[in-house]
This record gives sequence, C-alpha cells and structure tokens, in this order.
Amino acid sequence: MAMPKKLTGTLILSCVLTLPAFAAYNGPGAQKPVNSAADALKAKDDTPVELTGHLIKSLGDEKYLFRDGSSEVEVEIDNALWRDIEVNSNTSVTLRGEIDDEWHGIEIEIDEMELLGDKG
Repeated sequence: MAMPKKLTGTLILSCVLTLPAFAAYNGPGAQKPVNSAADALKAKDDTPVELTGHLIKSLGDEKYLFRDGSSEVEVEIDNALWRDIEVNSNTSVTLRGEIDDEWHGIEIEIDEMELLGDKG
C-alpha cells in the first residue's frame, strides 16, 4: 500500500511544480511591463510584457504571430491556456508573460491570456 501513496504524492507534487506562477513582486524597484510588440523586440530576457492586440496567425507548436499597432512578435501560448477560448484575427486579446531571448530570436512566453472581444 505504501507504493500507491508515494506515487500519488509524487504525481501531485509534479503537477504543482509545473503550474506557472502568476504572483510577482509589484513594489518599488519592480520592472514595469513592456506594452508594445516593438518594445518587446528590443527588451532583455525575462522582461515582463503586457500586450494588447491580435493573434493573426498560428505558427504551429503552440507558437502564434501577435500584432499590435507597433509591430509583430512571436508568442508562445501553452495549449492549457486556451480553455475553450476561440480567437480569430479580429479578436482583441491581452497577453501577459515575459520575454524569452532564445538563440533564434525574441519570443514571448505567455502566462495569461484575456479575451477582449471582436473589433467591429
């Protein structure tokens, strides 16, 4: 009987450790989020972002092309964040996450997605 309890505990711990952390320090000295795709393309690794615009194209493998009034940038949205949300290129969204400066260029890892609706 000890084996199933140990396995269950390990699975629960694994699930908890893989959940994204949404809380962050917000006081003096905290880094302000980047608010435009153009600024995100110039930002340093791990810089927080909060972008409002449109997902205009699926690039496959949880990657999407995001566009706002300033530029376009590649974002990575984990499949778990979609939770039955349907978006098209006319749907306004706010994406929150952080810069991931990879060897192949800037990408934004999204931790939270808010649906704002279709533009008229």
